[in-house]
Amino acid sequence: SYKAFDVEPDKLKGFIDRLRAKGIDGLNVTVPHKVAVMEFMDEISGEALRIGAVNTIVNNDGKLTGHNTDGYGLVTSIEANAGVQIADKKIFVYGAGGAARAVCRAVYDHDCSQLTIANRTEAKAVEIANGLNSSNADVTAIGLGSNKLVDSIKTADIIINTTSMGMEGAAPEPPPGIEGVCKGQLVVDIVYRPLDTPLLKKAKALGAGTLDGLWMLIHQGARSFGLWTGEKFPVEPIREKLLSELSGNLRK
Repeated sequence: SYKAFDVEPDKLKGFIDRLRAKGIDGLNVTVPHKVAVMEFMDEISGEALRIGAVNTIVNNDGKLTGHNTDGYGLVTSIEANAGVQIADKKIFVYGAGGAARAVCRAVYDHDCSQLTIANRTEAKAVEIANGLNSSNADVTAIGLGSNKLVDSIKTADIIINTTSMGMEGAAPEPPPGIEGVCKGQLVVDIVYRPLDTPLLKKAKALGAGTLDGLWMLIHQGARSFGLWTGEKFPVEPIREKLLSELSGNLRK
């Protein structure tokens, strides 16, 4: 079974201690615990260390190992479901939070040729850029108010939104600079509620290809499931099930 636990930040250590003693194979970890939980792990995978966050915990007889499957989910969704390879592509990323860290590390490790990170607070984007060894790619950080924003989007092959902009309950506008999107580009939104976000709607109108956030959710979940069970996760049937549930929620 798969259950949700609402854990306050000051109760995190106690919760992890109880996890060790119980017969729980593992957990997914969400905001705001992805960084804080790292200090309670016995081991952390190289991928999670490079990203600086854990979203999956495997419990092996009380020994806890932290992993991060977010970057894998993003790259797999782009390459398997959009048919676009990351290698040698120019990537533009909106955001500098935990999801952005995973996404930037993943596309960097998959040999993108250029990476531009844009965030409202430029210093946070700079922090991510500085954490990457830019000898492999041209890595740049800019603010959302930068006069380079639109040109950076125009020259990108893949534009990825890792922020909550466009999410249900958030501002219903696409991110700034979207007018730079053009035909031949791929625009990816990790938001999946709504599935067709303001960003994706605008990108389609401008002639770009699009990829919704449900694919990333499914692929990162599939990898977590494999880490816990050693078994494969039925990606297509799960997507159909989630699409049905999402459309059902919209009708309520």
